[in-house]
Amino acid sequence: MKLWVISEEVVARFGNELGACGIELVVCSADDIQEGAIGFLLTKESDGKLLQERMQQLGTGPWLVLVYGSDVPYDLANTLHTQYEHTGEHEVIRMALFTHERALLGGEPDGRWMRFLCKQLARYSLVTMVCGMREVDEALRQLPRYLAWKEQFYIELGASCDEKGISLLQVSRALGMDKRIGHGWLYPSRQDSSLIVRWLEKECRLALQKANIQRIVLWGEDSLWEHMPSDWLAEKDVAVYTGEDKPIPNKKMTGWTLYDSWQDAVQDADLLVIGNASGTTIAELPLSELVNRMRQSYVIDAAACFPVQEAQSYFQAYRAIGENTNVWE
Repeated sequence: MKLWVISEEVVARFGNELGACGIELVVCSADDIQEGAIGFLLTKESDGKLLQERMQQLGTGPWLVLVYGSDVPYDLANTLHTQYEHTGEHEVIRMALFTHERALLGGEPDGRWMRFLCKQLARYSLVTMVCGMREVDEALRQLPRYLAWKEQFYIELGASCDEKGISLLQVSRALGMDKRIGHGWLYPSRQDSSLIVRWLEKECRLALQKANIQRIVLWGEDSLWEHMPSDWLAEKDVAVYTGEDKPIPNKKMTGWTLYDSWQDAVQDADLLVIGNASGTTIAELPLSELVNRMRQSYVIDAAACFPVQEAQSYFQAYRAIGENTNVWE
């Protein structure tokens, strides 16, 4: 299925994730109305002008208006629905994707485009739940809050496990046997990274006290390192790797070297600090290759990239949240 969007920026931001569901995005210009499109994708309130401009050119629908993304104001979809429900020109659906496996759709359960969209997503193996538009808005509003609370709980539990000399991994798995809890708790898309940053800084300072470390690799999104206090990195050779094909960070990291290759970044490193593995392949790397490229294989991992026992057998020291309480002793 094909939907019009207001700009190439929208295509660049949402094209891949929606394309994985079989939804193609095309820019709708005044001079070139793309044939085959069945409606519009709105990702922010200002996109609404696209509807007004194109309605006169396209004539009556009914067209699909798919309201998508976290930047959409609360209740926008419901407002549009109220505006157009009497004309029959548009069917408004509020949509959210969860982990590329499940979709939440808000709108009329028996609507023509709702039925069409459910079938479309099913063809791409997505499980859908249909509810009200405001229910989707509320779920999107509360999800980051809940995930942040859950992550904070497990980080605090990790500190308790450290004190008791037990494994957070095993405790979290045990808790996850209760279906009400589940196993996942580290969320790379977190809005507030302060807890992770504090944990990383504490562990890195301990590592610098216990080992002769000169070259440090920071692995993860640049937004994380921008909030990291840098005094403990003074006079160190600091390499930063944010992932392949990632743009250069807007904020200049004075004295730090940015790499677009993980092999070059970790070459002759003494300490690898993993803050966020999202968008990278670190969890898939052979540990032997990683170790061979490093001068010393000290690793502090806030993303739980490796099985603990395997990491312990390869690295000189491996520290993950709630694991290896005596690693720096």
